[in-house]
Amino acid sequence: MNSPSITPSHSDSGTSALIGRVKNMVLTPKTEWPIVEREPTSIGQLYFSYVVPLALLAAVLAFIHVTLIGVHVPFGGTIRQPVITGLMSLVMTLVGAFIGLLIVGLVINVLAPTFGAVRDLRQAVKTAAYAATPAWVGSLFGLLPAFSTLLQLAADCYAVYVLYLGLPIMMHGKQEKAAGYTATVVICTIVLGFVLGAVIGGVGIATGGALAHLMPTSEATKAAEREQAAATVGNVLGNMLGTDDKGKQDLGNALSKVAAAGDAMEKSTHAEAGTGKPATNDAAAPQDAGQAVGGLVAALGGALGGSHRVAPVDFQTLKGMLPASLAGMDRTHAAGEAKQGLGMQATNARGTYQGSDGSSLELTIADASAVSGLMEMAEALPQTTNSESDSGYEKDVMLGGHKVHEKYDTHSRHAELQTIVAKRFAVELTGNGVDMATLESALGSLDLGQLEALKDANPK
Repeated sequence: MNSPSITPSHSDSGTSALIGRVKNMVLTPKTEWPIVEREPTSIGQLYFSYVVPLALLAAVLAFIHVTLIGVHVPFGGTIRQPVITGLMSLVMTLVGAFIGLLIVGLVINVLAPTFGAVRDLRQAVKTAAYAATPAWVGSLFGLLPAFSTLLQLAADCYAVYVLYLGLPIMMHGKQEKAAGYTATVVICTIVLGFVLGAVIGGVGIATGGALAHLMPTSEATKAAEREQAAATVGNVLGNMLGTDDKGKQDLGNALSKVAAAGDAMEKSTHAEAGTGKPATNDAAAPQDAGQAVGGLVAALGGALGGSHRVAPVDFQTLKGMLPASLAGMDRTHAAGEAKQGLGMQATNARGTYQGSDGSSLELTIADASAVSGLMEMAEALPQTTNSESDSGYEKDVMLGGHKVHEKYDTHSRHAELQTIVAKRFAVELTGNGVDMATLESALGSLDLGQLEALKDANPK
């Protein structure tokens, strides 16, 4: 079974590609891992197209479960977490997912030689992200009235099995060592998870703690504390993502609005319990809460742009940069598209080139400024790729002053090349029936200076 690539260059919509990948990783991971291994998806693209949507889904579902639906305790009724506490948990869950995923990728990468595998941080992070799919999807079980804990535990166990299937394929390791590799990764991840949890928990305590709602305070004091806590969490999350002051402020404001909407819902609930119907002024509280949560998602999406507060370059501009011919091949098709969702925007242009001998090239230029904060975070991590076998090689090289990732299959003569320009634009070349020198020549013929000149285009 073939799966749609989830990189921005794919012609299908991002939503259908995401659903297709999730479905295949859960139902047919054995056949999906080889497809994933061949994809040139960068860490930044992986976060934008896969990690962010699923992590947000899991965090929002957890928030709904513990804050709005509540947790049933035998002989103790239903316990609901205060909205401000649940909100902080939602944000910290996202922080843990974004940072924790990189940590798991580092663990997979560092342990690779011990189990006869090849170090490659990009592949390691991809392995961690896709293996976590069942656990993220399992967050849906939290909404069930019964057996939710057992079902979520089963989903987590299945995620470990998916990791076991993927490690030898993604990291080019030995199948007989896959069990030991998987067990070691899981153990190290649990230990590091305790450390990360302690750090995040410390931040949560510093922002007010889970018991602050029990202290009797005036409405004005509650509002002031709510705004201060929201601003603190917004600053912490903004610093994690490297966003600017405006991004931190937007996060703080969005957090405060969600908390205020939550307070209104609590008042509405108390009024209904006491009079049999909601208070008139609070009748719109659920709708306000939904709008506030939507605003928070948009603020989180905007913060992923890091310190580069820009709107993506119009795809028509990117499409105009596709040359009419490339490496002696004529362009047979050109397309461009703009995508928007979860508070993020992205644009890309794609050209297809055909040679007279049956060879072909595909060039994709994408504006990934929406996740430049994550890209900078990933670039700050030490990573090198250099592997070779009878069937091909994969390595990082410097071409024209740019760090370029190359991957080549000698049997199929399939070549992949990608680079990041100005920490904003992803340039990818894929070739069939060609050698790597053809792709390198094609990259050298592109005017990357045009992209460099657009580094700060469309400031917000």
